[in-house]
Amino acid sequence: MRKITFVLIFLLLVNSTVFAYADYINPSREELEKMITEIAQKRGVPSVIVMALARVESVYRHYDEASRSVRTSYAGSIGLMQINNSRSLYDDYRLRYDIAYNIEAGIDVLMEKWGASASTSKWAYLPSVGDMDPNVLENWYFALWGYNGFVASNNPNVAYAAGKTYTFQDLVHMVIRNEYNQPINPIDISYLPDIGTPSRTLNVPTPSESHLGDLILAGIGDKVQVSFMATTSGLNLREQPDGEIIAALNDGGTYTVGQEAVMKGGYYWYYLLSENGEGLGWAARNWLVKIDEPEETELENKTNETGDIENDNSMDSTNTTGFTDIDNHWAREYILELYADGIIKGKTENSFSPQDNVTRQEFAVLLDRSFEFGDASARSFGDKNMIQSYAVNAVEKMIYFNIMNLEEDRFNPDRPLTRIEAALAISGILEYPDQIDTFLFEDVQTLSLEELMGLASVFTYEIITGRDEKTFDPYAPITRGEISKILMITRFHQN
Repeated sequence: MRKITFVLIFLLLVNSTVFAYADYINPSREELEKMITEIAQKRGVPSVIVMALARVESVYRHYDEASRSVRTSYAGSIGLMQINNSRSLYDDYRLRYDIAYNIEAGIDVLMEKWGASASTSKWAYLPSVGDMDPNVLENWYFALWGYNGFVASNNPNVAYAAGKTYTFQDLVHMVIRNEYNQPINPIDISYLPDIGTPSRTLNVPTPSESHLGDLILAGIGDKVQVSFMATTSGLNLREQPDGEIIAALNDGGTYTVGQEAVMKGGYYWYYLLSENGEGLGWAARNWLVKIDEPEETELENKTNETGDIENDNSMDSTNTTGFTDIDNHWAREYILELYADGIIKGKTENSFSPQDNVTRQEFAVLLDRSFEFGDASARSFGDKNMIQSYAVNAVEKMIYFNIMNLEEDRFNPDRPLTRIEAALAISGILEYPDQIDTFLFEDVQTLSLEELMGLASVFTYEIITGRDEKTFDPYAPITRGEISKILMITRFHQN
């Protein structure tokens, strides 16, 4: 019976994943422009700047439809926004098969160049324009130059002298004017040197006739949530706009805006209040996304971060943990339940940090606390001495009982746990379902058969579902909030 089930599962998985994989058909320009606008406005970048970048970089083609592949340049730049991932800052797979992620990575690169232009610190290497108000389109001139490489060939004085008609930033400006009917003026190039690149200390005046973008700012009393970009490792809280750093904010943290936004040093700044109205400090708007609070009639259901719709009627339980960062989080009830059972703990006395990633050794400990495995010890492996003392016994059990795997004789204890690793581990704990539900994920074709079977199991049990109908996001890390939900539902099915 087990063998027959295995064959049926294999055939079903092949038909529902490999053959359902992306057709390498580019979305329409209209669809891509809508997607770019939504992401750019969320990130506080003028959408026309990003749309014109996509037009110049890839002519709005993420895929090469003829060869059924993702578009890459001779230098290896990837997809719609032509992201060069030579420093491995981004998830290479997602750059190729998740267009929204590729757009966000493009905005991340652009914001890095903006920071190099707006900042007055030693590491800044790009000149600036005017007061660097990010809603003034003309002020993005050097950030656009830097996006294509801060090289002399993009200096208009050098390019024009060599017989070139346009620089990269000229082309972006042309698209903005000609294809989006948005006026934008070049800077005065007489400020630029005749050879080489300009000094990082150069400040060129904003053209006397300048034009505004479509930045959206939150108002007093609005809720905002910390939302990191692909490579952002932290968002600083400051004493004053662009002032001294006084603390760091966690991804996913929610706050109330206490004052009108202030522009300084190339960024708009929000003054943040805690849940109880206490003034905390200032943080940059680009990593603070306004939360549109649902109407009361919509509060019965909410979408959590693993893509599931869940009932919200259980939000009445009292938070006695002391954690101040979970009351507005979708995983609150799961966290409270696991905390009460002694399975999960906080990062600090007052902080659970639900958006932090879970490491492989932390996951092993959580599994050991949640389920009965019995005593076991694993053979020696390459990085056993790297495991924290509190986790050694749990890791040995997971390896011995084939719940978690070694990778070339290494456990990699500090690496973030991925969604597919969690799925495979959980599937090893539960009985395999007699019948499995079909999924249509288009981003799982690189998974092994064992991983596909694990995914089929947890998908059927509705423990881990997709980001959406076609996206599972197998290599994305699992957060502490997500793992709380996963463990709670798994415990329910085991019982």
